[in-house]
Amino acid sequence: MTGPEREYAEVLGLVRQLPLLGAVSRVARRAVRRQASAERLPDAQVEVLRTVEAHPGIGPRAVAERLQLVPNTVSTIVGELVRAGLLRRDRDRSDRRAARLYLTEEAVDRLAAWVAAGDEVLSAALLSLDEADRRALDRAMPALRRLLDALEEADPEAEGEDADRGDTAHRASPRGTTNGPSVSGSRSTSASTP
Repeated sequence: MTGPEREYAEVLGLVRQLPLLGAVSRVARRAVRRQASAERLPDAQVEVLRTVEAHPGIGPRAVAERLQLVPNTVSTIVGELVRAGLLRRDRDRSDRRAARLYLTEEAVDRLAAWVAAGDEVLSAALLSLDEADRRALDRAMPALRRLLDALEEADPEAEGEDADRGDTAHRASPRGTTNGPSVSGSRSTSASTP
């Protein structure tokens, strides 16, 4: 086997292990859901809330672009969240046809409770690992972020998905604790249902 063939075989081995990240995310979401006492929301609603949290005053169309959803779908979700008292929709002062979205206090509180539940669940899971495993996971984080960058570069439509990038994602700190409102590194599977 030549050098490039060996390198490709090694890469293919990694490719076939990457679905493990999705499985970790799904199991973590279920565990956080059990821990969190707040009424659960559908994943799509949580993703919209997280996007608005990261970008206060964002418009519905920009939310749709960031989440790669159809604008009509986001419009429906925004309406549901407004009626539920979790989102405030204000008219843009410079363009009365446009809307600006903001979290309500209730939404801020629910997202904070969700983060706390995620911190507790993920910290306990990380503490159940030995120190060497925690260090290995910590060392892998920069490589996973670079992989995400490479995938986004290859797919321009994925660019700017802040929920995926860790801006609003639940990520492990060097001590094995967590911060941020989601558990996942995938757009549709981040820890949801606050």
